[in-house]
Amino acid sequence: MILKIFLTLLFLHGLVLNASSSSSSSEEEDGGSSEKESGEHHPKGVPHGGHWGYEDQAAWSSEFLHCSGKSQSPIDIDTRRAVYDRSLPPITLEGYDLTDSSALTLLNNGHTLQLILPNTMRIVSGFDNEFRAAQLHFHWGTKEVPGSEHTIDKVHFPAEIHVVHYNSKYANLSEAATKSDGLAVLGGFIGIGLHENDNYEKILSALTDVSIEESNTEIPAFNVRHLLPNKLDHFYRYNGSLTTPPCFQTVNWTMFNETITVSRRQLAALEDTLKAGQHQHLTKNFRAPQLLHGRHVLASFTDTPTIVVAGRPSISINTLSETDASNSEGPSTGPSKGLARGDILAIAFGALFAVTLLLFTLYAYQQRKKYSVIKKDSRQNVIYKPATKEEA
Repeated sequence: MILKIFLTLLFLHGLVLNASSSSSSSEEEDGGSSEKESGEHHPKGVPHGGHWGYEDQAAWSSEFLHCSGKSQSPIDIDTRRAVYDRSLPPITLEGYDLTDSSALTLLNNGHTLQLILPNTMRIVSGFDNEFRAAQLHFHWGTKEVPGSEHTIDKVHFPAEIHVVHYNSKYANLSEAATKSDGLAVLGGFIGIGLHENDNYEKILSALTDVSIEESNTEIPAFNVRHLLPNKLDHFYRYNGSLTTPPCFQTVNWTMFNETITVSRRQLAALEDTLKAGQHQHLTKNFRAPQLLHGRHVLASFTDTPTIVVAGRPSISINTLSETDASNSEGPSTGPSKGLARGDILAIAFGALFAVTLLLFTLYAYQQRKKYSVIKKDSRQNVIYKPATKEEA
């Protein structure tokens, strides 16, 4: 009976192994398709050549040479490999409160929802130079496909905000975009919370006015600082690029660790209202994560904060200690959301193997015990007769 169970488990072992390899190849295919479906809109005024779309990302490099560079964005932020850098200065913003300013222009440019910002908004510390704001925009997906550009340990968030700044030593955004130290983008992950976000509603309430591509409207000015996380001292930093053509590799990226939350209704409005072209929905406007090619991702913190998604703590961000960070060797890959299908199969495979090994050991032990009993019985059938002196 045990032998039958053992053989059955061996058969199941083979099935699980087969399923695991099928899952791996399936996930590779899914990754390839996400490349096609899966971005940072080029700053206003930056020349960008021919037409492009998110559905043909693989073709970007044929028209925009920078898109095939080795310092492209977005990336996956592997928290285990992030290097703690105590020298990263805190970020200080000035001029973000526009409450008493004139109206702001909100527009649908066919690639994203963009808000034009005055250059009186500045990053006054955190970098070697002062940076002036130019615009902010968003990236999103669908209810089924989360649309952040950057990922944390392979996890996509529902949406992402980028506030684009240019180095004040250059005349304007167009000039700065082509310089190696030209741009600084502050990025934040947008998740789903239990309550409406009143600050985001100042923008989202006007979506119907810009539903058509190339349309724009005026919205009352407000405190833009409230669109970013409360804490600006916990962030990741790396050198990268614009996430849309022309993909200039001139961006100093800052991705905040704390998540901003909006309600499901607010996110749905962003996902469903805007159009690109006549009938196509403007959605899934994000570029697939790019390879690091040896770049390091720095972290301004070493504790273990928690990113909140869908109104509950769901992702613990484990960063390296300063000692461990010095031994970091580079990025590694991981599951896309919690435990991926391949991981589950691997765990099942391990458990099955352990059970198989245990049963086999039990079977071998019982066989050995049975053999010992038989051998003992055979000895009992031999009549022992001690030799007498005469026989000796």
